[in-house]
Amino acid sequence: MICWKHIDEFIEPNWEKMGPKAPAMLFWRGEKGAVFGYIRDEELFDYKWMYVCDSNKVTYFSEVNGPQGNVPEFEKLGPTERNET
Repeated sequence: MICWKHIDEFIEPNWEKMGPKAPAMLFWRGEKGAVFGYIRDEELFDYKWMYVCDSNKVTYFSEVNGPQGNVPEFEKLGPTERNET
């Protein structure tokens, strides 16, 4: 599940301190949908740092977490656990 937060709660990181290591986030633009990337200097960029739009068009944002240790690896599951017959 994606936990969206209103864009007013977003705090732009200190880019000089973080550098390119800052994690990308998911940003929602009402009519255009989601963009995975960054907001820097009030501009929205995708995860490859390609310009997307003015950040005033963004309404919500969400952190994106990778799978944690509780996600099983498919190869390690037996046929019964994979619903195979």
